[in-house]
Amino acid sequence: MANLMRCLFCGLLQDEPQGAKTCLRCGGELAFESPEKRDQQGSYLDVQMELDQINAPASQTIDRHLLVTLRTPAEVPQEHRAPSTTGRPPLSFTAVVDVSGSMRGVKMDNTKKALNMAAQMLREGDQLAMVVFSSEANLVMKPGQVTHENLSKWKSLTQELEPGGMTALDAGLKLGIAQAREMQSENNLILLLSDGQANVGETNLEVVGQTAKIAADQAHIISTLGLGTDYNEALMTEIANQGRGRFYHVQEPGEIISSLSTELGEAANVAARDVKIHIRLPKGAALIPLSSLYPCELSKNIATVSVGDIPIDLEMEIPLRLTLFSGKADTRLSISGEVTYRSPGNSNLKTDLNQVTVRFVKKGKFTFESGVVKPVASRIAEQMQAAQVLHYSRAAQIGNSSELKKVENEQMKLREYAQLLEEDEKRKLLSQLEANIDILRRASPEAKKVMSQAFMTSRSMRGRK
Repeated sequence: MANLMRCLFCGLLQDEPQGAKTCLRCGGELAFESPEKRDQQGSYLDVQMELDQINAPASQTIDRHLLVTLRTPAEVPQEHRAPSTTGRPPLSFTAVVDVSGSMRGVKMDNTKKALNMAAQMLREGDQLAMVVFSSEANLVMKPGQVTHENLSKWKSLTQELEPGGMTALDAGLKLGIAQAREMQSENNLILLLSDGQANVGETNLEVVGQTAKIAADQAHIISTLGLGTDYNEALMTEIANQGRGRFYHVQEPGEIISSLSTELGEAANVAARDVKIHIRLPKGAALIPLSSLYPCELSKNIATVSVGDIPIDLEMEIPLRLTLFSGKADTRLSISGEVTYRSPGNSNLKTDLNQVTVRFVKKGKFTFESGVVKPVASRIAEQMQAAQVLHYSRAAQIGNSSELKKVENEQMKLREYAQLLEEDEKRKLLSQLEANIDILRRASPEAKKVMSQAFMTSRSMRGRK
């Protein structure tokens, strides 16, 4: 088995290099890392923290970026599975379905198929409920246990759905949340599916988003599925964001089935619950996630970033902006921390985050590109671009001039940061940002795809390689 070494500066874990023991990526100092350190107290969540630029000018407040990568296993170890026949905690699933007039035809047909397939994915001990909305919201199937009788009832009620009327989305969401509260489980998924603009009742993005946030604070996940080219992507993204769920853009009706199945599968197969990243900060330092998807609190120089639940067999990246006050020349500042979470079996587990280090150098010897870790900088720039797309869409939707001004300032910072990248990559990144903002500004049908891509980049959940 190869000896592994960790860079104390950029954070990369690598095979022991031949010859001089310096980081293959940034030239920083290496230290051996034992298997015991990587597998402590039964923890099975693999974590890594990386730094985008290891050098900084002395006597100057600076921003650096951390990239925390979390990886879950393909299976939760037997001793950490839930004590149930399925090996996972019970799941409550609430479908909130648009049955307005625009859902007629193939859209409704595929929605019915998807709902029936979703119900078949549920297991003994799970619960389910269904709400529909058009000009008003209605309870189609009240909360109940997953039994053969209830699954047959679900299928029958689903087949009877008939589209017609307008789109009371807010009323549907509120009624769905109310049903979910009646069947609180360890995992609680509310899935909102719509193909149109909310045009009955409350339509304000911030107000509807706040409804989703309150539910998320009560341990409900709200994901949204936007179908076609007529729905409000800013609103659907806001609900998913505040509801700590996921947003899916479904262009063709045939994609409804796979999207709903994917979401339900991820909600059911959780590997790590209530994941939190704890970063120990130097005095006076500040830390802010690039994405608003991840709330952050600071207490006694500990920044805690709430990630939520992570499904099995996934890798995700959390980008964080780190602000450091001036340091003296030839001094070093190290950052470390830990990740805490609960297993499906409700064990409290912890994995230490590796150390990264910023080295302060004399201003005259520092250049803008000094100590750049290009692979990390590239991923940070991609995340910055996605965050700005989401921020612009939200600000434009609510017509907030001060927020739009913030977006402009963020774009200026991205253009400056992009100077750290290779020329071709920089040009492509900035060109894509301008194109995306233009698409959103013109309210082009392509805006749905742009928002979906930005949301998925910010969520950064992908299958492990």
